[in-house]
Amino acid sequence: MTELGQTVRRLFRAPGFSIASVLTLAIGIGATVAIFAVVNGILLKPLPFSESDRLVSLTHRIPEQGLENLPASSAIYFTYKDHNRTFESVALWQADTASVTAPGEPEEVPAMLATFEFLPTLGVAPALGRAFTEADDQADSVPTVMLSHAYWQRRFGGAESVLGQDLVVDGSPHRIIGVLPSDFRFLRRPAEILLPMRPVRALSFVGPLGENGIARLRPGVTLEEANADVARMLPIMSETFPAVPGMDIQAVRNLRMQPALRPLKETFVGDLDDVLLVLTGTIAMLLVVACANVANLHLVRTEGRARELAIQSALGASRGRLAGALMRESLVLGLVGGVLGLASAAVALPILLAFAADELPRVLAVTIDPTVIGFAIAVSLLSGLAFGAIPALRYAGPRLARVLSGSGRSHSASRERYRVQHALIAAQVAFALILVVASGLMVRTFVALTNVDPGFSAPAEVQTVTVSLPQASVPEFPRAVRMFHAMQDALGAVAGVESVGFASRAPLGDEGPSAGFFVENSALPDSVAPPQSEFRYTSPNFFETLGTPLLAGRTFDWSDHHDARPVVIVSAGFARREWGGAENAVGKRLRLTPADPWREVVGVVADIHHERLDRPAPDTVYLTLGELLAQYMSRTVTFVIRSERVGTSGFLQDIQGAIWSVDSSLPLANVGTLEDLEARAAQRTALTLVLLAITGGMTLLLGLVGIYAVIGYLLAQRTREIGIRVALGARTGAVRRMLVLRIALPVMAGIAVGLLGAAASSRLIESLLYGVTALDPSTYALAALLLVTAAAVAAYLPARRAARVDPMSALRAE
Repeated sequence: MTELGQTVRRLFRAPGFSIASVLTLAIGIGATVAIFAVVNGILLKPLPFSESDRLVSLTHRIPEQGLENLPASSAIYFTYKDHNRTFESVALWQADTASVTAPGEPEEVPAMLATFEFLPTLGVAPALGRAFTEADDQADSVPTVMLSHAYWQRRFGGAESVLGQDLVVDGSPHRIIGVLPSDFRFLRRPAEILLPMRPVRALSFVGPLGENGIARLRPGVTLEEANADVARMLPIMSETFPAVPGMDIQAVRNLRMQPALRPLKETFVGDLDDVLLVLTGTIAMLLVVACANVANLHLVRTEGRARELAIQSALGASRGRLAGALMRESLVLGLVGGVLGLASAAVALPILLAFAADELPRVLAVTIDPTVIGFAIAVSLLSGLAFGAIPALRYAGPRLARVLSGSGRSHSASRERYRVQHALIAAQVAFALILVVASGLMVRTFVALTNVDPGFSAPAEVQTVTVSLPQASVPEFPRAVRMFHAMQDALGAVAGVESVGFASRAPLGDEGPSAGFFVENSALPDSVAPPQSEFRYTSPNFFETLGTPLLAGRTFDWSDHHDARPVVIVSAGFARREWGGAENAVGKRLRLTPADPWREVVGVVADIHHERLDRPAPDTVYLTLGELLAQYMSRTVTFVIRSERVGTSGFLQDIQGAIWSVDSSLPLANVGTLEDLEARAAQRTALTLVLLAITGGMTLLLGLVGIYAVIGYLLAQRTREIGIRVALGARTGAVRRMLVLRIALPVMAGIAVGLLGAAASSRLIESLLYGVTALDPSTYALAALLLVTAAAVAAYLPARRAARVDPMSALRAE
């Protein structure tokens, strides 16, 4: 404790050095710990389910059409359930929304449909009541529902008497049988209620049709063995279940669907691991720069204590004792910086999570847990060892004898003294340049995304709201279409509304369904599945409201919907693919299956980005609500309402009043604007850009502060030399240039190494880039120019001060 106390007292006697070191380390360690907490929560922690390593997602692929991560279907579910040899259990689930109209005020809530095996497969037991049974999953059973813990508290005050009560969901009373645990998380947008899916064998068709499947592997079964088992069962499915009505079963078989099972965790993480690994690398560079900064400061301070250390050595202090004293100082600084860094990470983490909320999977919790605390301690100790090792090695050895035998000036002027400091400066510049290049590439990507034509105009003036018509309330689909028509008319009559339309899905919302449309007189036979295209249902005036250009023909009118006319509209990309352009598409015909009637193309509209801005707009076919399939897929529509009143007080109340004038029990859902959807589509890029920019800026700042401090110290050591030069007639400008140029070599070396490092590391963010290559020369040139300019400024300021020294004062300085 005596030696530790002496170490602390020595650090207190040098408050400037200690405070600068601790704050620098706190910045580096705090940022490192915050990002590690996210990496730990998302990538390293297992899913919060029992033996989660045995949970797999039932995904598939069709290589010939380039389709990956295809979902499951009820036919897949029944086949795997009946014939598998590797699964302990199989379940289906699907995210949805539901209208809850009683008890209480009507509201649209996030919902989840699942088969009765779902919760047991995850190993989740209800907090109250019971889970679904096989009887609940039958189509003719009494409808049941489970509540999320949060919904139970919010809507029913946490009363246990809720069990057995009825909740009116989508127009039908559902018996409440249970409450989910408070820590149950699965969907990105937490579901308020869980409903039985009730798949029906007689209505199951071959192929992936939109449901999501999970399974629990039997103990000891590998993923490769499970994939082989699925490959065995896929032909059984195509022999047992029919194709979608009207589809040639041979065409479905010719798709040659293959198994592509993957760990369930990968379903939630997706490609987020690319972003997190990039951020981990950038934060590691920030920490290295912080350590290099402190190492330089430590070198400067230890050099000032060289005579003191030499005297201790001459009086019998061993090399190990001297090195131990220096290392204790480093470790104390590292630990104090780590404590402050951990505290700053605890403050910054909630802000980071709030900013990245839509990009992080909710099923995985990100917290400051014991693993993160242990990591913070380890990083603090390693940082202390790293920046303390250099001065300990340099000043605890035989070279101390030269301090007593030689003059201070000759020793301080030696080139060897500056070699390590110059190397650290070069390293700081190199790492700062790598991060500035990465930030520049992400800036170019973000700018490119903002310049992408999404297929609509003035999105801030377009309000979006989703409305669902439950089948139980409106069983006749033609009546549902008339009600949607009446809602559109009522919304159009709201003051300030310029135009209104609706579609089965909004642009840049969730991914829509796709199908292979058969084109008349195509070279493909009916037994070969055509390329996949998205399809959506749209109302009259939908494209006009979006501001999507009509390239040829016309858009829909209401008679197309009410009279079920066999007409479609196609996107420009679809027209180019099939007929060479928009002008050739009008009048052509296509159909969904070989048994369907032909539908005439009456119009071609510009491409719309339905999913993401950084991907090409999908080839799309737009259908009317007169289609037979529409009654199964279009009871939920999203209205788009163009008005200058968007965002003003009272506008949403007027919209709700218009909807309620048609049906007062309908709640509004997904209220927002097209601008919100557009911003969300670029959110991952924006998140990466912001984090890289913050990290790059902090690294650059730390590097420049380090350069400034070291140059200032080096020039202070040469005060006498500068004074002599000035006394002999050297011009101030010449002295200033000489001093700045002395630092040019390590800076330029750092620039060279940084450019090579950026070229190598930028490949890691290539998957995140859009509209710019990983080796974009202008970005590299601008980043290098920025670093050179910043380093020149950092060197110029102390050089200017040194060049103005009074010669007589300088000659008396040593």
